[in-house]
Amino acid sequence: MKERASGFGGPGVVLTEEQARSRRQRNIAIGATIALLAVLFYAVTIVKFGAAIINRTI
Repeated sequence: MKERASGFGGPGVVLTEEQARSRRQRNIAIGATIALLAVLFYAVTIVKFGAAIINRTI
């Protein structure tokens, strides 16, 4: 891998096209997984509350 100076004062690494593509695909997969978990938690919460969420006093 080629090294270059980064803006943080230390040496940086230049990724190949294949490595950059792989990193992007991994980041998209992680983001999709987190989004699906958030939707799942929201759905489970709504199902657990059920009709009680409609019949509450304000």
